[in-house]
Amino acid sequence: MSMEGSHHKKNVTSTLPEFPNCFVCGQKNPRGLKVQFNLEGKEARACFVPDETLAGYKNRVHGGIISALLDEALIWASFASTRQFGMTAELTVRFKKPLLSGTSCKITGYLTDHTKRVWSAEAKIEDQNGNMLAKAQGKIIPMSTDDEKV
Repeated sequence: MSMEGSHHKKNVTSTLPEFPNCFVCGQKNPRGLKVQFNLEGKEARACFVPDETLAGYKNRVHGGIISALLDEALIWASFASTRQFGMTAELTVRFKKPLLSGTSCKITGYLTDHTKRVWSAEAKIEDQNGNMLAKAQGKIIPMSTDDEKV
């Protein structure tokens, strides 16, 4: 069933699960990014200001960090729509413009399609003026309840 164009604006009020050691969202990972995602309807959203320790070239945030942020948005977007977690099976990233250290950015993800076995999602990173910096498409495999306990 396709979900394209069905972005609901109803806010999710439930408490989100925590993954303290996650590199991107874990609040207790001393080497992590500590990005806090919020669910707004069927979308996952976060704001983030990368510091200079995440740079590759000349204050430009490393592509691996950008990819990790987009990947995380795909997973939280899947959770927003399905209330189930999954694992990324495929991630395609398109880098449009550099994300500079010290610059605030907005990360958004949403599910575009899902079946029982595979979910499709998209994510983007924009600067404070709404300019697209990077975008991603991904395929996510739903995790079983037993996998989520690991």
